[in-house]
Amino acid sequence: VAEGWDSTDARREAERRFGDLSRQRRRIVATDRKGRMMRAAAQWWETAWSGGAQALRGIRRSPGLAVGVILTLGLGIGVNAAMFGVVDRLLLRPPDHIAHPDQVRRIFREGQWLGRYTTTAAMTYADIEDLRTIPQFASVGAFSGTRRLTLGTGEHARQVTAILATPDFFTTLGVRPRLGRLFVKDDDAIGAAPTVVLSAEFWQRSFGADPDVVGHTLEIAGNSYTVIGVAPRGFTGADLSPVDLWLPAVLSRYLMLGRNDQFVTSRGSYWLRAVARVEDGASVEAGEARATVLDHNARADAIQQGIYDGHTRVFTAPLIAARGPAANDTSKVARWLAGVSLAVLLIACANVANLLLAQGIRRKREVAVRLALGVARSRLLVGTAVESLLLAGLGGLGALAVARWGGRFIQQLLMPDVLWPAGLDPRVVAITAALAVGAGLLAGLGPAIQSTRADLSRDLLEGGRGSSLRRSGVRRALTITQTALSAVLLVGAGLFVRSLHRATTVDLGLDTDRLVLATLEFQNPALDPQEQNRLYEEAMERVKSLVPTASSVAATDNPFQSQSMTQLRLPGVDSLPIPRGRGPLYYSVTAGYFQTVGLRILRGRAIQRTDVAGAPQVAVVNSTMARALWPESDPLGQCLYFRDQNDCTTVVGLVQDASTGDLEEEPFPVYYLPLAQTGFAAEGLYVRTSGDAGTLAGAVAPILRSFSPAVRYAEVQTLDELVAPQRRSWMLGASLFTAFGLLALLVAATGLYSLLAFDLAQRTREVGIRSALGASRGRLLWETVRQGAGLVAVGMVVGLGICLVVAPYVQPLLFHVPGRDPLVLASVIGVLLTVGGLASLPPGIRSTRVDPAEALRIE
Repeated sequence: VAEGWDSTDARREAERRFGDLSRQRRRIVATDRKGRMMRAAAQWWETAWSGGAQALRGIRRSPGLAVGVILTLGLGIGVNAAMFGVVDRLLLRPPDHIAHPDQVRRIFREGQWLGRYTTTAAMTYADIEDLRTIPQFASVGAFSGTRRLTLGTGEHARQVTAILATPDFFTTLGVRPRLGRLFVKDDDAIGAAPTVVLSAEFWQRSFGADPDVVGHTLEIAGNSYTVIGVAPRGFTGADLSPVDLWLPAVLSRYLMLGRNDQFVTSRGSYWLRAVARVEDGASVEAGEARATVLDHNARADAIQQGIYDGHTRVFTAPLIAARGPAANDTSKVARWLAGVSLAVLLIACANVANLLLAQGIRRKREVAVRLALGVARSRLLVGTAVESLLLAGLGGLGALAVARWGGRFIQQLLMPDVLWPAGLDPRVVAITAALAVGAGLLAGLGPAIQSTRADLSRDLLEGGRGSSLRRSGVRRALTITQTALSAVLLVGAGLFVRSLHRATTVDLGLDTDRLVLATLEFQNPALDPQEQNRLYEEAMERVKSLVPTASSVAATDNPFQSQSMTQLRLPGVDSLPIPRGRGPLYYSVTAGYFQTVGLRILRGRAIQRTDVAGAPQVAVVNSTMARALWPESDPLGQCLYFRDQNDCTTVVGLVQDASTGDLEEEPFPVYYLPLAQTGFAAEGLYVRTSGDAGTLAGAVAPILRSFSPAVRYAEVQTLDELVAPQRRSWMLGASLFTAFGLLALLVAATGLYSLLAFDLAQRTREVGIRSALGASRGRLLWETVRQGAGLVAVGMVVGLGICLVVAPYVQPLLFHVPGRDPLVLASVIGVLLTVGGLASLPPGIRSTRVDPAEALRIE
């Protein structure tokens, strides 16, 4: 147009030169948007840099507060990260190296057993064969529980952990070998050459990760096995327990039972567990219904005879054991501990927020001056938030150390039967970082908002003074929250400590403190019972003569935690007046058994050396059996018919009740028979000591392992070691609840002290005036202590209220202790009041030492 073009021609020429007008407009708009974003980013970085510099200046000015915040958050975040590692392994993450674990299901049976409605994973091999015919299951694998087997022979023999597995167990899980191959169908046939798969950890430990290990032979349980492969590192099968060796199930069972194959078809030999991979799109419920029908059809005769529960149900559950119906108490307690560790973090955040709020009050004049000079409130908000995040980040670094060492302590000391990953798991590091950011934001949010709500004229005049405890509603609420959560943790600690004490002191009938149990493994697994009993007799004589601290020795066919039932008749009685599944149980024992295990003979006599084959048949019954069978009569002299015998077995003694190995079981009816009269083989040897049981076990083990070439290995354990796994959940709860509770109590007491001390510093002029007007020191002290006690009392009431509500949910995890135990609640009240008083005392004493003249001169 400037050059003299017509406006229409000029527009047409301009459009020709510039191209598509809408395209150019979009370019300009995009360029403008990018410029705005770059300016905003630059401004954000400038604000963040300024906030970081401000945060560093604040840390340099108050290094003590910074160290306190870092330590508090480090402990709070660290215990949460450590507990996350435990919960992640037990509850969240499936066992390693399993393909598509959501498609793999465990198989359980639910019904009446030994008088209880129980859930069990135990299956027979015949049951596994039935499950393989169900069309909804793409494949079914079977495996035994972990068992201790002897590796090697002679003085170099040692025990390793092994699992017997069918070849389709590995294909069902979808695992691939690290080296060599896994089992195929021909490996598990009776008559095949025995083969073994090593775990990667055992391969590293025993063979130095030698790649030429395939083809090497190992002597396991008296048979020569050829190594065919190595499992991937960290593979433990469907469970989490460490495994050294994997053996073919049917072949190994056949060899261990002395080439007896009755277990293959028997419906009474429960030695396997099953996992199934569900077909894509198949109905799990239809598969479960089919499995239940097959189970009932296979045991129709037993159901008709009342031996097997006809209402038994077969069902599936998730692969992760801790999520299923057979989850042990340890995993259940771990869930609660995860919540407890979160409570510790909340207490830590509340304490840090309290400290930062106090710091914000001290900086009121500084904030007011900066606002008066024109600094934007957003810049102050960012600076305060960056400071809390910086402190939380430093606390997170310390938390990694707590998670590393604290987590290892929890894992190895209280759950040693789980294979834990080495070092810090990346998921734990990630959750630590997330917790650090979250804790920093949570703890710094309140102080950051408070720092921007400034009254310039008042704050410039007071400079942060004049804020009394009565006006610090947020800080009081935080202190009450800390006290309430501390009360909850302390009540939990008290309940689990009492449960552990009850479980430790429960009367099992047996003298577990001074008793060891030895079991012998023989070179010939099919040894004749008479020959096996002769070897046990020789072992008893050898222990008596060579171990001075062994006060008595006896043998039994059912060692601790083993049970046996058989047919028993009373003359003139069609059926025993004992509930189905409640026994009676029997034990075949040698002379001196009751003296050795610590059972008192209440009436009559014990089993004696004269009770041999050919002598009159005798029995000793326990109190529960005597009350059940002869409630109105004297049990001594009564007649029993054992199995299908026609000769009377006379009751010659009455003995006290004893546990069969379960801490929580009710006493079973039990009778004891002379081992020499039953024809059964001894399976265990009890040794009683006048000294320490652990020392005795160390002395007995080498004697039993070398006294006869017929013995391959002897395992010797104290009874306390055998019972310890049952107490583990209460030990876990008692240890960690107590540790977390004391940590929370310490943090809460520190928070209360800092609140009262800061309040006193803010009210120095007020206290000085009251002192000048005649207020006594006792009154000043009492007022400070009363303020602290009031906060503790409110928090304590809230915390105990939470405990009363939660108690029914915790009750199943306790041992003979009510969830609302008055003794525990009273003890916690006393502890909280005492600690609250001690935390309030130093600020109260300081208030009595305020010099009125000095206080009035403070500007």
